[in-house]
Amino acid sequence: MTNRAVPLIVCLLAALPFSALAATAYVTDELEITLRRGQGTQFGIRAMLDSGSRVEVLQQDAESGYTQVRTSSGTEGWVLSRYLQNNPVARERVDTARQAQSQAEQQAAEAVAQLETVQSENTQMRTQIGQLEEKVGSLETELRRVSSAAARPMEIQRRNEQLVEEVRTLEQERDRLGMELRNEQSLRDNWITGAAIAFIGLALGLVAPHLRRRKSGWEGLG
Repeated sequence: MTNRAVPLIVCLLAALPFSALAATAYVTDELEITLRRGQGTQFGIRAMLDSGSRVEVLQQDAESGYTQVRTSSGTEGWVLSRYLQNNPVARERVDTARQAQSQAEQQAAEAVAQLETVQSENTQMRTQIGQLEEKVGSLETELRRVSSAAARPMEIQRRNEQLVEEVRTLEQERDRLGMELRNEQSLRDNWITGAAIAFIGLALGLVAPHLRRRKSGWEGLG
């Protein structure tokens, strides 16, 4: 082919209908392809694109089966359209899944630490409630003893009123601690449920990409 014929062929190819695209594509998995100066093997190779390389789609020629792309370094050229795909290759998806797994594990560790703190606080609250119940029982016993006494009616009445007020205050404190304990238990259950959902979602994210049938072997260079 003469040097004069090459520009003529390029002009003819440029006159063919193209579809302008503003999209991103990826070189197919387990494949290295050629980035050529034009649409055909008669054009020189500008670069070799590794599997998973991200390129910007400039235009596509359905008749020739070639797509014009721009690499991340700014190099432009033509590649066979069948060697491009819309989604990242499996290797990049695995890396993304591993990052998500690491984040989920860190969140789970933080949730476990918070859960241990809540359980410790719950234990302390149960101890306080037990102590308050014992004090309430002691005061009630004293109240009954004082109420049964016959001497000093006014002092007995005053003491009775004091004991009743103390019992009421202690019961209110016991009820307040009981409500806090129930709230802490509810929060702990929500953390456990959230951690379980995160681990299930992570497991599905790691397994799903491997269900797709991957092409094996190398296809011929374009």
